[in-house]
Amino acid sequence: MSKLSTPVLLATLLSSGPALCSGPEQVTNALGMTFNKVPAGTFMMGSAPGTPGHEADEVRRQVTISEPFYLQTTAVTRGQWLELVDGVPSAFPECGDQCPVDGLRPDWVDWYVNALSEEDPNWDYRLPTEAEWEYAARAGTEGVYYTGDCLSGQQANVSGSKVLPGCESFPNSAGPQPVGQYSPNPWGFYDMLGNTWELTADWYGPCREAPVTDPTGPDEGRHRVIRGGSWHFQSVHARAANRFRTISDIAGFRLVAVPENPVSGDQ
Repeated sequence: MSKLSTPVLLATLLSSGPALCSGPEQVTNALGMTFNKVPAGTFMMGSAPGTPGHEADEVRRQVTISEPFYLQTTAVTRGQWLELVDGVPSAFPECGDQCPVDGLRPDWVDWYVNALSEEDPNWDYRLPTEAEWEYAARAGTEGVYYTGDCLSGQQANVSGSKVLPGCESFPNSAGPQPVGQYSPNPWGFYDMLGNTWELTADWYGPCREAPVTDPTGPDEGRHRVIRGGSWHFQSVHARAANRFRTISDIAGFRLVAVPENPVSGDQ
């Protein structure tokens, strides 16, 4: 049963940084979920053979995102989860309501997304596709991470006893942290590398090398794609290109907000 009163979304301009595209650049709902508008554009998804950490399923290809979209600036927090659901499945309850939800089954996430969409008369919610997730995580950068070729324990909540060649090791993480504790990427998104794995809308499957526009995964599958690594995994798994599967219930998620009645330049 839904617990949330109908939220009203408030559009506000970003206080700093260049405009990404026309229309409101940021919206915030009654649950405190903030969404940055991601511009349409083209990027190189995946990684090339020989790139540090490269795995065979990270096929390098040109991807076009044809329309801008609103992506949540952080993962959904436990407090936001509790607005709709009684109880939080987590191995670290002491982390608090500002920590991201984790350990979720994909069908639980799908229920939450649908319930929130039913409550909000102005916006629908969904998970990002795998391509949208990587596009926003890279934020216009082309390196292994948006921080460059290395990732440190001061830049993301990951474990660092095993790092890429040429990078300095650092202590392993002790557990999840509240969202937004590390610097955002160039497009204002927090914790896309580390803290908790994030569920995407796509089923896991092979990718082709040919250029593609607005790709989605297979129509069906056994496992969904999760992205971004986590506090429990080594920094190599937090690479922008790294693909992982829902083999066990270890992921959280962040949302895309879709306007119910888009206007020109704001879809």
